[in-house]
Amino acid sequence: MKIPIIVGGVMLALGIAIGWVAKPLPKLTITQAVASAPAVRPPISPAKDSPAEVPGKRAIRPPEPAKADPISLPPAQKEQVQKMQEQMTKNIVARQRQKFENQIARLTESLALTDGQKAKLENWLDERMKAMETLDITDADSMGDMPEIANQLTNEALASQLDGTLTPEQQTALADFKESEHRNEVDSLALKSLAKLQGIIQFEDGQRDEVYKLLSESAEESIKNASKNPDLSSMFTEGMGLEMDPYDLGIQQAMTEAMTDPSAKKGVLGGNADFAKNIREVIDTRIEAKVEKLRPALNDRQLDAYRNELKTKGLGIYSTVLSTMESVPGAEADE
Repeated sequence: MKIPIIVGGVMLALGIAIGWVAKPLPKLTITQAVASAPAVRPPISPAKDSPAEVPGKRAIRPPEPAKADPISLPPAQKEQVQKMQEQMTKNIVARQRQKFENQIARLTESLALTDGQKAKLENWLDERMKAMETLDITDADSMGDMPEIANQLTNEALASQLDGTLTPEQQTALADFKESEHRNEVDSLALKSLAKLQGIIQFEDGQRDEVYKLLSESAEESIKNASKNPDLSSMFTEGMGLEMDPYDLGIQQAMTEAMTDPSAKKGVLGGNADFAKNIREVIDTRIEAKVEKLRPALNDRQLDAYRNELKTKGLGIYSTVLSTMESVPGAEADE
């Protein structure tokens, strides 16, 4: 596909932001391109008294269909979109800078960093932000650098800049700091999931504590997976009011899995509808896993309510995207 699925959430966020500027443009499929090509006239048969044509050594190839011109925005709209993407990039960089400046401040206080150690962290941040500023989020080729940048832009990568500079006391403080941050992150995610559950079902005596324990285990597993496979879309959507994965289903990872799984190759190449079907199947598997995780604490009626909630709302904004893909007959995925 021309746009890597791993940055699909980023492109989706951009599409929502510029939706008021330009109407969605139809995607030109291979079938449509061939259909729009000029008709090829059949060769004219030679006259009866004309000398027979002697075949040459080179095989005569049928003319190739004319390539369709790429569809583009009108100049005025294109200029507006360009300005919006530039402002969007500035906002993203500003949010990421603030986020890591806060982390540097916490590290400085917790570890009693020297001015030199703090400067090392600040220099690292400046280099990462300069790399982000060069990205064009409307250009798939430019966004191809995003995975590498995202993998380097983590709290763990930041703390690693202090390797070899810490005193024994600072090393102990750093270990305590990381453990505290991890527990807070797990607790925050578990409480978020618990709040959603309480809006769906009414807990019976003793269920809440048991559910929270199970949700904490799931949250810890989810956070560990996220550290290995960062969700790039969250980097672009946090602060925009867009919740791309409201029920922590790992949608971005599921989309990548749906595309890269060898058993799903036929569906990916088969077209948008088949690709969307693959994604839904992966998500359904994740939904069932989440439901089964709570089976020790909930009854069948409660589990059914939870499953229905995940199936109807779990995809969030992506639900509209998949429905659109499924409704376009014959729209083939770009190789």
